[in-house]
Amino acid sequence: MSHSVLPFAPDSVHRTRLPNGLTVLIRRDTTAPVAAVVTWVKAGYFDETDEVSGISHVLEHMFFKGTPSLAVGEIAKRTKASGGYLNAATIYDHTSYYAVLPKEGFYEGLRVQADAWANSSIDADELRRELEVIIEEAKRKADSPGAVAMESLFALLHDRHRIRRWRIGREAGLRGLTRENVLHFYRAYYQPSNAILAIVGDVDVDEALRHVELLYGSQKDTPVVRDVGPDEVGAAGRRYEELHGDVSQSHILMGWRTPGTLHRDTPSLDALSMVLSGGRASRLYRAVRDRRLATSATAFNYTPTALGVFIANVHGDPQMITAAAGAMWRQLRAVASDQPVTDSEVDRVRRLFETRLLQRMETVDGQATWLAEAEALGGWQLGEQYIDRFLNVSSSDVSEVATRYLDPDQMSVLVYRPTSEQHVASTADGALALLENQPGAELPPSAGMVPVAAIRSLRVSAERHHGPYHLYRTAGGVPIVVYHRPHAPMSRAGVYVAGGVTQETESNVGITALMARSALRGTAKRSADDLALSVELLGAGISPGIGADAFGWSVSASPKTLARAISLLAEVVQQPTFSDEAVSTERRLAQSALRQLQDDMYRFPAGLAASLSYEGHRYAVPIIGTYESLERLSASSVRTWHREVVGGSVLLAAVSSGDPDEIASLLAAAFDAVTIGATDRPRAAVWPEKARQLVVDRDKAQSAIYTSFPGPLRTDPDAVVGDLLVGITSGLGGRFFDELRERQSLAYTVHSSQRNSVAGGHFAAYIATSPEKENAAREGLRNEIDKLQADGITDDELARVKTYALGTYAIARQSGDAVLSELVDAWLCGDGLEELDATVDRIQRVTSDDVLRFARTYLDWSRRVEGIVRGRKARR
Repeated sequence: MSHSVLPFAPDSVHRTRLPNGLTVLIRRDTTAPVAAVVTWVKAGYFDETDEVSGISHVLEHMFFKGTPSLAVGEIAKRTKASGGYLNAATIYDHTSYYAVLPKEGFYEGLRVQADAWANSSIDADELRRELEVIIEEAKRKADSPGAVAMESLFALLHDRHRIRRWRIGREAGLRGLTRENVLHFYRAYYQPSNAILAIVGDVDVDEALRHVELLYGSQKDTPVVRDVGPDEVGAAGRRYEELHGDVSQSHILMGWRTPGTLHRDTPSLDALSMVLSGGRASRLYRAVRDRRLATSATAFNYTPTALGVFIANVHGDPQMITAAAGAMWRQLRAVASDQPVTDSEVDRVRRLFETRLLQRMETVDGQATWLAEAEALGGWQLGEQYIDRFLNVSSSDVSEVATRYLDPDQMSVLVYRPTSEQHVASTADGALALLENQPGAELPPSAGMVPVAAIRSLRVSAERHHGPYHLYRTAGGVPIVVYHRPHAPMSRAGVYVAGGVTQETESNVGITALMARSALRGTAKRSADDLALSVELLGAGISPGIGADAFGWSVSASPKTLARAISLLAEVVQQPTFSDEAVSTERRLAQSALRQLQDDMYRFPAGLAASLSYEGHRYAVPIIGTYESLERLSASSVRTWHREVVGGSVLLAAVSSGDPDEIASLLAAAFDAVTIGATDRPRAAVWPEKARQLVVDRDKAQSAIYTSFPGPLRTDPDAVVGDLLVGITSGLGGRFFDELRERQSLAYTVHSSQRNSVAGGHFAAYIATSPEKENAAREGLRNEIDKLQADGITDDELARVKTYALGTYAIARQSGDAVLSELVDAWLCGDGLEELDATVDRIQRVTSDDVLRFARTYLDWSRRVEGIVRGRKARR
């Protein structure tokens, strides 16, 4: 067996089974001063009888509602006060709880988790209030087209198995749940022998184990008697169902039954899904998305332990959806017949798999979750065995499972379309005939790959060191900043430019995003297909990044392939062809994404608010532009824009475990033709003087309200005060959350946020609630703001939120992407590297008077701007 892919030695994982049956996994990782605690309970939706459907998710919510020693809300508050955060998730075969903390708060966080695990109160009054919140969550889910389509397909595909149920539960059933129901489920399944505790981070293994034994060892264990429900009997046969609703795009899903996680065919089926939709060189990306037939086309093999489902999913413009589904179907049939999987495709998939695994292992919670998930299968080493099996899958193995499992006679097809659109089909046979009769050419094999030449490094000397940051400059004056991050399994590098979006005019809105994305569709040396294949055979990924104040391209790769990945990045940035076809493809995809945005119950109302908040400014319009503006943009205009904006304020940056001098030399050689220029700062946005509101009526189960207030600019000292106020008001233990969700049960989703841009900023609160509760939710938010403005915050609140801010800052920096983003933002939009040094000090200097002043200055109710998507029950 090969262990080489894992970024840690197997013997660094210490496994212990306590006398009461609790399995404990501990691994020390000193890469960052943080630690994660994951509690994995082997109980989920599959363990529920029909009479209590949804109860495991209800119990997940009640886990945070207090114990005899911790009052309601204290579990979250104590965790925040330790500098960390917590959350949980329920799915078919398990429920997981996790807390991520700075190492100084680890033992307090562990104590809180242990108390919640063993002593949950499940108070009847709290349960009643929380059920109202969960019902709001269920309504929110009903407004998500993807969730409706996916779970409806599961129901169509199965006759008896519990996977066919709406997993979160329905309103009538949820209202009928009692404390006795929840307490019974808790006592039946939350037993030590039915759980795994995984700890990874900067902790001493022996000391951590002693604390675990002290906190968890006294709990008595009761054997778990599992009610798994009925299995499926017989073959599925061919099935079809068509749904309609207030959605902007159509979804067509195809599904087949497959075996569970540990089956010998599962690695091959997983590899098949990646051949079809893993990366830009995948078959579905090239056959469907590249041909402008749909917004998205994906495939995946989902195995919640006992069984599996293979899903192919396409969604996009209703006028094109049958053509898109036909193209997807053609590829599903091709892998099983006339175009079997090739060795090159499997090699590409292996490289992507390795990269994604390393990215998952970059954080302590990613490692802890992976260990717990694998241990739940029968021993965490089974995770290693799965990796080994996946990496040894052959092309013939993948083609064989495609032939055996993707049988047209065993396929279920689910359509979810706008109500205004015509029926797609009436029967399963009619749906299959429609798929097979769609016109279109077969997908040609990918072109032969052009070799990726090694870069001849152009030696540059460091201008200065700034802690872990090393600053260099190219011969053309372009700054290079390399952040040295020892032991990082992945490296990142990028080219970034100030401006772009804010330089656009009314006539070319959206051109920066169109240019950045079109650059990946072919260079002077490589076609789009060849570029995608070249990148992915390195196990790398190149992505455009487009923000309101800067844009760029970045590459992620392992340290050993970073040099060649930088070479490909240089081609994308400096030698894009911007063919008519490439720009046309990205234009249509952007327009499709704008239609999809209308179904997003967060981004859509946020966009409505922005259109009023920043009226007359570029910030008022989506970064990708408008449907009309995109129609006006040509390949010629994109080429011109690329020449103009890439010559502005440029930064080359990298985060890597490699030698900084060597990485800087590679970047200097790859971008030696780039010169430094200047980018004008955008004009300031002007906030409205009076309250404004924009409402869109939709046939939705909820109303979504995005309320924004004027906020500080990116470099304003008040920006950090606003960040702390977000921590005080938002999330588990936050003021808005506690009052509007926990006490009044007005919503499932309640949070605040802040955007600080170069030319404008805002502080916002978001609530998704039942339409009949809209006014109560708005008044509840106003009351909380009034309290802030009248009384400010307590010293204890301030101390807690500072600890939380510093802790989450350390936690976030586990990610190389986060470190790179912070670096680029400080250099291009802020006060440079010195700003990064000041982060901790700026947080520490904030006083309660600063927070009070912020609330009184910025949270002016008379100047609020509301974007509202109003659900159906609020109409008069």
